[in-house]
Amino acid sequence: MRELHYENQGTNTYLVYAIKEEDSIDSMSLGMLTNNKIHGLAQTLFTQMDSQKYIKFNVSAKVSAKQFFMGPVNKKRLIGVFTGIVNAMLAAEDYMIDTDTILLDLDYIFADVSTCETVLICLPVIDKYSEKVDLGTFFKNIVFSTQFDQTENCDYVAKIINYLNSTPVFSLDDFSKLLKEIGQAQVTPQQTPVQQVKPQPSVQPTVQSQVQKKPVPQPVVKQEPLKQVVQPEPKKVVSPLQTQPAVNMGFAVPGATPAQNVPQQSVQSQQKTTDAGKEISMFYLLQHYNKENAAAYKAQKEAKKGASKESKKSNKKDKVAMSPSFTVPGAPNQPSGVGFAVPGQQTQTPVTPVQQMVQKPSQPVAQQPVKPQQTIPASPTPVGQSVQPTPVQAPSQPTQTAPQGQAMNFGETTVLNAATFGETTVLNAGTVQREVKPQPYLIRTKNNEQIALNKPVFRIGKEKSYVDYFISDNTAISRSHANVINRDDEYFVVDTNSTNHTYVNGMMIQSNVETKIQDGAKIRLANEEFEFKLR
Repeated sequence: MRELHYENQGTNTYLVYAIKEEDSIDSMSLGMLTNNKIHGLAQTLFTQMDSQKYIKFNVSAKVSAKQFFMGPVNKKRLIGVFTGIVNAMLAAEDYMIDTDTILLDLDYIFADVSTCETVLICLPVIDKYSEKVDLGTFFKNIVFSTQFDQTENCDYVAKIINYLNSTPVFSLDDFSKLLKEIGQAQVTPQQTPVQQVKPQPSVQPTVQSQVQKKPVPQPVVKQEPLKQVVQPEPKKVVSPLQTQPAVNMGFAVPGATPAQNVPQQSVQSQQKTTDAGKEISMFYLLQHYNKENAAAYKAQKEAKKGASKESKKSNKKDKVAMSPSFTVPGAPNQPSGVGFAVPGQQTQTPVTPVQQMVQKPSQPVAQQPVKPQQTIPASPTPVGQSVQPTPVQAPSQPTQTAPQGQAMNFGETTVLNAATFGETTVLNAGTVQREVKPQPYLIRTKNNEQIALNKPVFRIGKEKSYVDYFISDNTAISRSHANVINRDDEYFVVDTNSTNHTYVNGMMIQSNVETKIQDGAKIRLANEEFEFKLR
């Protein structure tokens, strides 16, 4: 690839190529370029200083296509660049310029950010070793490496790809027609088509008929009072099941008479007579109250209480007689007939056959003193090591009894985890200080506005549709004036071929050359001053 560099002269920016001694210059193409303003090709100048010759291309107020395609690309940008490339190729053929001398590189294709007008660099140097670039492949690589704006309808991208894949031999004329057709189509945002709901034919005539038709007066019909028709009551068929009184469980039976819904006890009490040998209920006493009935009711009540007490005593005796005796481990033996141990009571339990198998009745069992449990010292527990409390050993013989006249010693209760074992050590318990990256921003000196540089490539200029920070109140600013680049936490300023240039700390920087900036650097775009800060 040819080595070219940028040069600023006044308000113009040039892409300069220094001619070498071994270069073979196409003089006819150079003459066509310098003496004519060819549409699609950058304006060319030929200069000589001493023995050194230069070819300069005016690229003022234009950015490279590589910068132009950073971020989402819309239809206007892509079609503008493709159209400019095709026009440059067709114009070169009209002026009998070899198209192989045109540099098909996105770094050397320049576009206007407002109009998307594109110019190419034609370097009239014959290179026998350069490979011819296939235009179809070149366009296809651009399409596949570009990120498109998803807010638009991207059907035009599919049309371009279909054409490039279906054409065995690339034709500039056919491709130009396709681009013109796509460019004339109206750009519509990508939205889901909305189906129009047609009014139902059955609703509209009904509404019109209600509006157009006049209300027809209807004759007034006198309403006669309704005569009540008394129907004979149907005869009730009594089934055999209904002849018996209904048994009520405490709730009303649907369809039953009020008398049937009375509780069973009250019904039975009503049926009983007040004879001397029969029972009197409370319900009956309230309805037929007199001294005789009250005395009879009281006598019956006392008789019932006496009978209930005798039945309870007999039931309790039967339960005590039937309850089996059992032995509580570590407690005094209980007498037969009692199902639980009474603390402090000294009783002896007859030895069961199971106990005869465990111990010999002839040898008395001596009580062993209970050793106090050892407490664990309050020492910090090592991390990762668990401390288990000493298990309490149960007595080997559960049927031990205390001697006569001495209280049974069950031993003191050991409290598990009573000692302080220390708290778990938390690793990195201190305040974890995360590395916070400083955030870059610009301070506009005119109004102290803070501008956050929140993109890897932050564009500044007065073309609102292209830049990230729009300056509308300063005509000295170019459409795309400069970019601030963030690369590996290092920051650079790049002048994008602006008319009035960019200055860092009072020194003008070269166009399209990255200049490193530090915290507190003074940046001037034309006559607009900024300060770069990191916080």
